Amino acid sequence: MVDWYILLFIAFTLVILFIDKIGSHRSVYEYTNKKEVGLSGGTFSLVIPYMTGPTFLLPFFFTLKGGASSFFIFIVTPLIMYSILRNMINSQERIANILPDQITGGKENVITFLIFGISSIGSILIQTALMAMLFKAFFHQPAILGVFLLLTFSYVLFGLGGREGVNRVGSLLLMGILFVSSFTVLTLYLQTGTGGVYQQIVKTYDGIFNGSLGANILYFLTFILVMSGQIFTSYYFWESVQAIRPNHRISALKYSSFSWAALLLSFTGFSIYLIAHTDTFSALQLMEAVTQSNSIMSHIFIYASISMLAVGIGHSLYSMLALYLRILAAMQTQRSSHHTLKQTYLFGLILMFFIGMAGINLSASFTEWLPYFVSFFSSAAVPFFYVLVQKRFSRRHFALTVGMMSMAGFPISSMINEIWLVAPAAAVLTFVVHMIGSKFN
Repeated sequence: MVDWYILLFIAFTLVILFIDKIGSHRSVYEYTNKKEVGLSGGTFSLVIPYMTGPTFLLPFFFTLKGGASSFFIFIVTPLIMYSILRNMINSQERIANILPDQITGGKENVITFLIFGISSIGSILIQTALMAMLFKAFFHQPAILGVFLLLTFSYVLFGLGGREGVNRVGSLLLMGILFVSSFTVLTLYLQTGTGGVYQQIVKTYDGIFNGSLGANILYFLTFILVMSGQIFTSYYFWESVQAIRPNHRISALKYSSFSWAALLLSFTGFSIYLIAHTDTFSALQLMEAVTQSNSIMSHIFIYASISMLAVGIGHSLYSMLALYLRILAAMQTQRSSHHTLKQTYLFGLILMFFIGMAGINLSASFTEWLPYFVSFFSSAAVPFFYVLVQKRFSRRHFALTVGMMSMAGFPISSMINEIWLVAPAAAVLTFVVHMIGSKFN
């Protein structure tokens, strides 16, 4: 029998020994790869931040809770996100205002750096916990095995590979995810027939829709607020927008939003098909039903899940390391660029280790600490929505409101038992604080 721990120790040692070879970038400029990209590269780079924990996890929950109403949620959300971002990326000056700048100093810049950093760490922690749960539930293997493999893969290809690694590897994985998920759902419905699936869903839910209108509105608000907060506070996302040629930005945003909508609808169609053929009424049971149905479907599901988690960790890891590089660039102006990169690689390695251990330990209490990040991401989204009214982004107000709500998120998530109420409550409080702060500008 293979001793996985020995193999993992060997792999870990090889990464340490050959870290200089794998991370072949000789300068910070090469690592961040800030050259302009066109429509194709821009579309892929904008789709990547959508592949986060909520995109993978919440479609299953919403489909179980609301039935076919989840289709409307996942059609409307990308349209709203597209409309908001379209108004925000037209101006190069506005993009520069959003991106934190350590070199200029100032309290608002420091707090903005912390908020972007917490966002990246929170995303990685959620995805790591999901990976630990996936390994324990489906493979019946120690969680440390799956987490270590995933984080090592993400660190080598995305952390050491820099922006080029995220774009190239992430693009290949995304094409595989989109093709496999869409093709699988289409095949299942053609074999069974949409009429048969419809009849079974009506019997399961006593109608095609499930839950009250108010509950479905809460599901919608939770999804759009959490997704918006994760995307808006992704350093990789704003660097990607900045790297796209101005004449291709809107088109890249349009195609990436369409691709994201297609993926969400594929997940929803897949969930509805499973509900129609199983008697499961929880997300975990629904996922377990996938692996028990047939071997091909289980392999497809596991491939898509692991790939999405890896891409999500990859872009969050790059965001974290890019922020760290900017801090080092401001503090260590006399040291060589290659020395700065080595420090960044070491920081990323330590970061992955601690987040991995935290994700494994916290995976058992996933539902207990997840509401805090739901509150955090929801509050982080509000100042960006406010841009639609004010037509400008204030980093000072962003740092003030989200900084305060990051601390207020602990009591909010502990006092509200229903997770679908956490996001709207956090958003309303953030909006009030933001309005008050704007009056004292």
